[in-house]
Amino acid sequence: MKTKILILCLLLSAIINLPLTGQISTNKDKLLSIAVLGKVAPTKLASSYSTTWDGKSKLAIGVGGINYDLQLGEKIFGWTSGDRATMGVATIGDGAAWKDYCSVGNKVRILSGEFNGEEGVVIGKFESYVLVHFRDEILNKLIIGTTLQVKASGIGMKIQGYDDVFVHGLSPETIEKMDIKIVNQKLEVPVIAEIPPEIIGQGAGRQSLSGNWHIQTCYPPDIKKYGLDKLRFGDLVILKDVQTDYGMGYYKGGATIGIICSSPSDISGMGIGVTPIISSSFGKISSRIDQSANIAKYLDIEIQKSEKTSKVAGKLKTNKNQLLTIAVQGVVNPAGSRGYSTTYEGKPIQNLGMGSINYSVSVGDLAYGWANADHVEPDVSFTNVDGSSLGILGCIGNEAELISGQARGEKGIYIGKHGSSIVWFPDHVKEQMSVNDRIQVKAQGVGLRIDGFEDVRVNKISPQLLENLGIEIDGDQLIVPAVMIVPGHLMGSGMGMGSFVLENVDYDIQTTCPEVVEEYDFKKLRLGDLVAIQDHYDYYGRGRYEGAITIGVIIHGWSDIAGHGPGVDPILSALPGKIKVKIDPDANTAYYLGIKKKPDSE
Repeated sequence: MKTKILILCLLLSAIINLPLTGQISTNKDKLLSIAVLGKVAPTKLASSYSTTWDGKSKLAIGVGGINYDLQLGEKIFGWTSGDRATMGVATIGDGAAWKDYCSVGNKVRILSGEFNGEEGVVIGKFESYVLVHFRDEILNKLIIGTTLQVKASGIGMKIQGYDDVFVHGLSPETIEKMDIKIVNQKLEVPVIAEIPPEIIGQGAGRQSLSGNWHIQTCYPPDIKKYGLDKLRFGDLVILKDVQTDYGMGYYKGGATIGIICSSPSDISGMGIGVTPIISSSFGKISSRIDQSANIAKYLDIEIQKSEKTSKVAGKLKTNKNQLLTIAVQGVVNPAGSRGYSTTYEGKPIQNLGMGSINYSVSVGDLAYGWANADHVEPDVSFTNVDGSSLGILGCIGNEAELISGQARGEKGIYIGKHGSSIVWFPDHVKEQMSVNDRIQVKAQGVGLRIDGFEDVRVNKISPQLLENLGIEIDGDQLIVPAVMIVPGHLMGSGMGMGSFVLENVDYDIQTTCPEVVEEYDFKKLRLGDLVAIQDHYDYYGRGRYEGAITIGVIIHGWSDIAGHGPGVDPILSALPGKIKVKIDPDANTAYYLGIKKKPDSE
């Protein structure tokens, strides 16, 4: 009887062309290979703070660009301020072909720059981006805008006997390595986790070739309940009761296999990004749990295990190892001229000193006393290019590198933000630089927090510089150095500005009144000085709060225009009782960053 049943099953299988067991085969010999052109994308940033599921404000970062931290096999949780942050290097093309044609496993060839001819590999897709893995040597020197070409192959791939299983965005070489088995007439695919439909978020209604699914993380208990906290970038998952065939939506009995491609989200309905690669509406896909099922395994990419521990600088501990490091880029902007301006006392003056390359004034020099200078910017001023969010993500102390021009490859330091971003380079490098030279910054610092002082807003400062300030802890207070205390009522231009005000622009100490200038000895201020602003609380805006303290860095020089004066980039701000100021005449970033030696050490 058993023999007859087996024979009957075999005959039925042959009739409907569905193997009972075995390995898969594809139509790879019939696929087209098409060259498509793209480039390394800039970082994408929202136009304002995002509102989380519980009504909090968040500067969500990490989508797009060159991400130095989020690589295949790295954990997806625990990255400060990251929201749907993408793994590897995000790339874009001039049209839809780049996103639609490129498939996971396709080789990516570099066509410009230092690594011309070197290769990476497609590892996923997210929104308008194709995500690419490059080895560390290339990654650390890669430039936004680098031209790339892919020999794209994968569109139209079919699995023999499973015409109603939709395969897209996956190369034939990769699917052959995925150890997919035919079990009971179903395709059994190795996955890390099974995701039920009740926690699947944004995705429905989108097009399958360009859309992503999200695993919702806006309800915290789900994270532990479904093991989401154990997921890594590149992990394969199965989305239950979901189809991604010729559109995206719920379909009972359907299933979609996808790759974890972006970090979680605190925004309602959003969450962990999933690149769909295989789907079916008709119950033809099953899964088996395999803790090694990561796309890196099938692309022969070795996963680097990172051992990250909290770093200590003196008594100060921070979350520096949870920060994202992202490439942002700018171009040296030309000098501007407004003709004659009117000073606070009605005198005409031709102002200069903003923009371009400043050969006369550098960080550590006096902010006052330069002839005809108004809002003078030290060293080199450069402006955001290609939407790379330079002014928001760049933090004082970040490494900068010239990526074009005669001095290409020389290193500098990001020192602050005024109308433009400002970067220090040594004098001999400035002599070789030109207007329109491009500069790339490894931006790190957004989301920085001090352990035990999470309610103290840390802003616009790199973790390395924060550690170098010599901040001490006395009970529940931070003892912070500053050259002077500035009364809050003297703060002027820049007050009351809106979204991204802390990250993207400074505000001024008013020097309109000569008697006040004399009283507080403001003429001794230097560019790069740390000052304490009394009775000001700068968290998501700037304004008065009696007893609060804000610590800021002097980023631009003097002004004779009413309501203006030396500009301050806030770096620390706290409600009453959290910050105590220690007066130190040498509290200047030029010394903390090693740009200049302290007077007593020369």
